[in-house]
Amino acid sequence: MQPYRLAICEDDPVEGQHLLSLCDNIFSANQIEYTAQHFLNTETLSQVLEQNSKAFDLLLLDIQMKGQSGMDLAKELYRRHVPVRFLFITGCSEYALKGYEVHPIHYLLKPVEPETLEEVLLRDWEENCRAKNLLFRSGGKTLTLPVADICYMESRNHTLAVCTTKAEYLFPLSLSEAESLAPPGVFYRCHNSFLVNIRQVEEIRRTSLRLRDGSELPVGRRYYRAFQTAFIHFINQNIQTIG
Repeated sequence: MQPYRLAICEDDPVEGQHLLSLCDNIFSANQIEYTAQHFLNTETLSQVLEQNSKAFDLLLLDIQMKGQSGMDLAKELYRRHVPVRFLFITGCSEYALKGYEVHPIHYLLKPVEPETLEEVLLRDWEENCRAKNLLFRSGGKTLTLPVADICYMESRNHTLAVCTTKAEYLFPLSLSEAESLAPPGVFYRCHNSFLVNIRQVEEIRRTSLRLRDGSELPVGRRYYRAFQTAFIHFINQNIQTIG
């Protein structure tokens, strides 16, 4: 799966490096493969996009910059139908809601709050870049399974059992091969023989976990702490406050 590709256009070198660091913390914590480049001006970024209009998925654009502004660049790219999304960053609230015609995914005020940036970036990645299906091949047959339907994958005597909400499928694959193909931030090892969809987990205990359908799987001692951390992080990202 192609990494999530970001371009940060910020003429303040310190602020640009800070944004790079925030992005690295966010994607490393969520195990999302990504690339990020920092540009000090829109002219350089525009040249890259002229050579390859699909070089980036999302542009983090400082609105106020010397020369061409981030807002002006976004409008130019939008007119040229360049397939890229925009996230505006500004130090002045008066710029908020300007440039609506280019349909930015969000406006962030400086100093950028890490929690807000994380929410915006993960939502954009989720909606546009996360793999929606997994492709399995067995002999001359190809099977596509929605990621959301896969509860877990289990290694059984050199065979991979893919257990979904509807059925079970067997493939001549190792669990390690399945792990390398699976989208990051979704499937985690809870045991040497099990790879679990974190979205299907309802409860985790020291030696076992329960899925939403009621099935229970073992939790290996060496995987417990990392899996628990991933589960808590997932819960925190998706919790809803009532009241």
